[in-house]
Amino acid sequence: MAGVERNCTSQLSPQERSVILAMLEEYTNALVIYHNTLEKPAKDVNDIAECILFDTEYVRYTNAPDDIARIEELKGQAVSAKLHEDSLYLQKIMEDLKDEVREKGTFEVLTKEVERLIAQEKEEETLRLETERLEKLAAELKKTIAEEKIANEEEKKRILNALAEEKRDIEKLKLIADAELDYVTAWEAARYEQNAARADMEIEKLEKILNECRTREKNEERVHNQRTMFLTRDIKSFEEKTREWEERYVREKEMHEKKIRQLRIEIAARRKELEELTEEYHHKQEFIDTCLTEKEALRKETEQKERERSGAIRIQAWWRGVMVRRKLGPYRPEEKKKRRAKTKK
Repeated sequence: MAGVERNCTSQLSPQERSVILAMLEEYTNALVIYHNTLEKPAKDVNDIAECILFDTEYVRYTNAPDDIARIEELKGQAVSAKLHEDSLYLQKIMEDLKDEVREKGTFEVLTKEVERLIAQEKEEETLRLETERLEKLAAELKKTIAEEKIANEEEKKRILNALAEEKRDIEKLKLIADAELDYVTAWEAARYEQNAARADMEIEKLEKILNECRTREKNEERVHNQRTMFLTRDIKSFEEKTREWEERYVREKEMHEKKIRQLRIEIAARRKELEELTEEYHHKQEFIDTCLTEKEALRKETEQKERERSGAIRIQAWWRGVMVRRKLGPYRPEEKKKRRAKTKK
């Protein structure tokens, strides 16, 4: 590479230039002849080249002979177009190289083109790797899409079945609703007729009651007038009696007030007499209390003497019992008495 770089950067001598130019001219003529032998590509060569990848991917999923033939034809057109472009590219490089050799005697055009091709190869490698990654990603996406498509188809079938079932249920409910509506309509019509007949009977009944109420109202009004006349007469009579009772009240009031004054005088006299009797009662009550106290003391003394006498009697009886049981004193047997008498002698 260092030798090539040195040869490309160093200038050629006039003899070397003429030799190289002759060789380049010969190569250029050969390229022109080769280029003329190639078929002229169609105007939409770029569109064909862009469609090749799509058609190549499409052929994986189809087995139609027409499609395969069409793809092969497109591939041939693309190859022909590529050869045509490459020949034009080489002709341009040769022309530029001849001009540079003729003017400068160097090969910088080739150096720059090699560098450009190396950079282009690197870019193409990067694009190839990116394309492979995208192809893998596309394959995964296609697989996912296919799985989702299958799942969607199954879900679609399930939804369609459910929709058909719901449609059948709706039709069934519609038939039931229509039957119920007919039944309810007939029932409401019969009910309306029944209610109308009942309402007519109720109206007749209410009209009869209204007539009775009107008759009763007339009778009540007549009775009210009679009662009013009667009460008016009674009020006048009561007013006269009220005046009489008021006069009687005044007379009796004066009479009773006179009696009350006399009774108050008698009450005062009786009250004075009662006070005197109360005082006398207190004196006599004190005397009675004194007598009762003395009588109670005498009774207690008598009871005490009675208790003492009773106690003495009990003691004597007890002692007599002891003497009898023990045969003492006058209760001793006769033999002991005689024996004691002899002993004394």
